[in-house]
Amino acid sequence: MSIRNRLALILGSVLLPLLLGTGVVVAVVVPAHDKDQAKAGLRVVAQAVASLQQETCLDLAASARLVGGSVERGDAAGSALRIHLRQDVRFAAVSRNGTLLARAGDAPAGVAAQHEVLHQCTTSPVRPAISPAAALSPAPAVLEYSATTPTARGPVLVVVATPIDDMQLGTWRSRVGAAADVQLAAACPGGGVTATGTEAVSRPLAVAAQRIFEGRKAAVAGMHVVWADVGAGHPCVVVAAMQAPSTLTASALTWSMLLLALIVGGVLVWWLARQLTQPVLALTEAAERAARGDLAMKLPVSGKDEVARLAGSFNHMARQLDLRMTEIQDSRDRLRLNVQRLGDALQRTHDLDGLLSAVCAIGATATESQRVTAWLVEGNSLVARVVWPGGAARAGVRRVPIGDSLPGQVVADGVVRRLVAGAREDVTLRDGPAMGAPLQRGEMMLGALVVERTGDAESYTVEDQAMLTSITGPAGIAIDNAMLHRQAQRMSVIDPLTGVGNLRMLTTTLAREVDRAQHFGRSVSLLLLDIDHFKNLNDTHGHGAGDAILHGMAQRVAASIRSVDTVARYGGEEFAVVCPELGPEEAYGLASHLHEVIRDAGFPVEDGVVDVRVSIGVASWPQQATTSTELMRAADAALSQAKATGRDRVAAATVPHR
Repeated sequence: MSIRNRLALILGSVLLPLLLGTGVVVAVVVPAHDKDQAKAGLRVVAQAVASLQQETCLDLAASARLVGGSVERGDAAGSALRIHLRQDVRFAAVSRNGTLLARAGDAPAGVAAQHEVLHQCTTSPVRPAISPAAALSPAPAVLEYSATTPTARGPVLVVVATPIDDMQLGTWRSRVGAAADVQLAAACPGGGVTATGTEAVSRPLAVAAQRIFEGRKAAVAGMHVVWADVGAGHPCVVVAAMQAPSTLTASALTWSMLLLALIVGGVLVWWLARQLTQPVLALTEAAERAARGDLAMKLPVSGKDEVARLAGSFNHMARQLDLRMTEIQDSRDRLRLNVQRLGDALQRTHDLDGLLSAVCAIGATATESQRVTAWLVEGNSLVARVVWPGGAARAGVRRVPIGDSLPGQVVADGVVRRLVAGAREDVTLRDGPAMGAPLQRGEMMLGALVVERTGDAESYTVEDQAMLTSITGPAGIAIDNAMLHRQAQRMSVIDPLTGVGNLRMLTTTLAREVDRAQHFGRSVSLLLLDIDHFKNLNDTHGHGAGDAILHGMAQRVAASIRSVDTVARYGGEEFAVVCPELGPEEAYGLASHLHEVIRDAGFPVEDGVVDVRVSIGVASWPQQATTSTELMRAADAALSQAKATGRDRVAAATVPHR
């Protein structure tokens, strides 16, 4: 590793963590310390106020005892109150045997003039009669002390009390020297609770004080809250709180230090990344240039570190790639030609001969052959369907049995064969090297593709065999699709039951023959045949017999007409015969001949032989029609006439065209 890289790693591993740690300390530790300091100050205030509460209890007790002693010595109760009460005592009362002797101040709610002898400082809640809206405010408590003194005329009860309200809490806050932003709350037995501050602050603070008094956890949003550890002589829990500083108002120094740490750290990271990635970027740029074809560039190799070794390996790789560019270019040209021919083959998906020609051309280019022959299976033999190139001489024979010669052997066992040049007895080949591969889809053999070279050329290799196999595999699927398409086209115009044309073939052929007759001034006739009582035949002998009769009828009619005539199944048990070049008389004669042929012999079915009778209607163009549609109607009308006059007869259309 170079000195520059080592220095960058040292700086990155030492300085960057130091900066980030400083930023964390300034941003996290300092605010936490400030929070702890604030809570410590609040705890001192709360404990001091709790001590003042205890001091107030002691003062109340001393005042009660002094007043009781004075009355015991014979002083008037009113005089005793004026002499011995402190100024901060808000209420006092003296009674003997349930009779009030004197009082000072207004008695807060919850404080009676007569009490049991408690000799301790207690509290009771203040429940003043106020409006329902104000009842939501915290209810203050009363800090009171009662003492009983025996006298000659009976025991004297002295009650001394002062409310713990926001005024009292404010007085205690001033006495302990707390800041004005420190708020106090007190929660006392019996449910009395009060707090200083505005209503928005005092309400949640009073609720928190009550929860603390009940021994539960409490917090006030946005405030630091602490409470005094109360003990004997502290009937009320004292809570101190102050507003917590917002993150937006944190110290400017904290934000400045954090920002500085981020800036310095970012600059350092950028510098480290630049120092460490410069060699990698140079190598990446060189790789991109090599990918664009610039193999002449070389990377400088300095030192013995990993980057230098990688640069040397890259230069060696570039030299090797430069040496192989010629081979790659040649392969690319051959691939481009094969792709073009493959596209041509895909365009000929339904043209079987065109597809075979394209496959032969691709095979010739891929295997560097001079002649290619596509053989297809027909029955138990093979037929040379296409020879490439088009002007090449065909094989000695055009048809060979499966299992004979090179293409027959390939189809017989589905194994690729390679033959070397030399004398051999194979009428399908010339004298040069040859190779054959099967054309198949799945287990179904469709044929074979045979490639040949001239007599002095090199023999085919295993690589040539693999190339030819990669072509014949997809080619077999495409050829099978083309053959299926041709079969589907044929089936679209053939009636599957009878094997003759269907209604589509009838209408197409009739329209074509009428157009031709009109063009050349010839005649064309149409015969419609209907099997009489065909439903009865079905009901008597079964539908299987009916299908056999329909098939036999089609075959007998097809065998009895001319080769230029077309027979088609017109409907359920109806057949039609289109007769070009026949006028009305000739067509009627052909219809009569068909009628006799059908009557002469019965039709074999499973349970015997069935005699069949037909009615035939005949019409001719242009005598009874001007269009193929009118010709069909005229023949149908003649057929209806034959049925209406007793069936089993021939009827010709009698209405001439006008």
